[in-house]
Amino acid sequence: MTKDLRDSKEPRISSETLTNFQLVDGQIGEISLVHGTLYVHFQTDDEKDLILVFTDVAGVEMFNIQNAELSKCTVHLNDPFIERATKLSEKHTEKLVCYAFWSPWLEEPLMRILARDFDIQT
Repeated sequence: MTKDLRDSKEPRISSETLTNFQLVDGQIGEISLVHGTLYVHFQTDDEKDLILVFTDVAGVEMFNIQNAELSKCTVHLNDPFIERATKLSEKHTEKLVCYAFWSPWLEEPLMRILARDFDIQT
């Protein structure tokens, strides 16, 4: 079972912002990874363009995410993807957060990002 960030004794304000971010009917466009920073271009349902910036990225897992409709984003401190990264990554994996983006039609996330933090650029 994953531990939700809201249950953590060390809340991250920016991560809590992402869990409250309105993703419904929004779409992910271009995705780029540059020097450990992941840039995810996102268009809201009212066609506002944003960039989600994930810093100190240790891993990304995605399936058919571009132009897919999203329903929610979850943020976890204890996700199986973090455990895999701990075994496989050469980066330090302590304090990693798993950001997961979900489709309204699937019970699995379309994208998971392991990073230390994130920011939203308008």
